[in-house]
Amino acid sequence: MTVRSTRSSVTFAAPFRLPGFDAPLPAGSYAVDTEEEAIEGNVRTVFHRIATTLVVETTGRVEHRAVDPKDLETALRQDREAAALRTDVLPPEVLDPSIPPPVSWRWVPLWVRVPWSGRGA
Repeated sequence: MTVRSTRSSVTFAAPFRLPGFDAPLPAGSYAVDTEEEAIEGNVRTVFHRIATTLVVETTGRVEHRAVDPKDLETALRQDREAAALRTDVLPPEVLDPSIPPPVSWRWVPLWVRVPWSGRGA
């Protein structure tokens, strides 16, 4: 039996809740470990998910807590929807597509015209 493990990252903008956790988890980035088992056939090999864990770092320890991928996706979707409603954290060009994105700054020479007094230098 072949098992492969993959690690991805999810980021929450606000505190969130997941089933099986006693308290809400704080906003931030979390690692998600997924383990899949290989099922080999005559033509191809497919992988079946056997475990998904969320890596939660608390004061002084790291916990690997089992989560349902559907619950995690639901929490991410709710976080994105809540962030879209908060206009105080989004730049105006995200809210109104007619506003062009800001241009990056660059240095250019500045020429200043001074009135000529008619006298020589």
